[in-house]
Amino acid sequence: MLTLKNNMKIKNKTSLFFLSTILITHILFSELLMAKDTPLLTGDLGGSSGINNGTTYQEINLGINLNFTEWLTWRNAGYQRSGSKIKQSTGLDSTLRLVLRSDFSSGSAHLFVGPGYRWASESDNNALIGEAGLGGHFKGLGISGGAKYLKYDKDRFNNDNEKFNNEETSYFVNISGSTSFGK
Repeated sequence: MLTLKNNMKIKNKTSLFFLSTILITHILFSELLMAKDTPLLTGDLGGSSGINNGTTYQEINLGINLNFTEWLTWRNAGYQRSGSKIKQSTGLDSTLRLVLRSDFSSGSAHLFVGPGYRWASESDNNALIGEAGLGGHFKGLGISGGAKYLKYDKDRFNNDNEKFNNEETSYFVNISGSTSFGK
């Protein structure tokens, strides 16, 4: 019975995330057709690292960003996590970012913050996400960095059967080029 309740909570969180994403997409769809300085689609490559109960890990990710407006981006990034004393994990991080941009003569700077959800190959690695960071774009090259907070849905254990904390923060760096679609 307890497992059924936990599964219902996960399904409710997932359903809430998708419904809110659809609602925001519907509300902002008309802005996609308006002229803007931000490309519709952009991509990036990144990495992150962190420590949980003394166990270190690293992640690599490949992200696709759907820029609804100058100030709202939906980022989806496939990732792979590996490290000491953990099982390798892959999955998808999906976040909705509020973005504050400032343009200048040779590029731009931006701050971002947003919530999201992580779907992992092992269900005990599914998690709520909160992330924030800053970055810049200069002459065709973009770089950003920040912190990602993860709150896991289930208890997790390392290879030595030691329990991980259900919350962790990792720090990331992403690099992007000038490749984009739809301006």
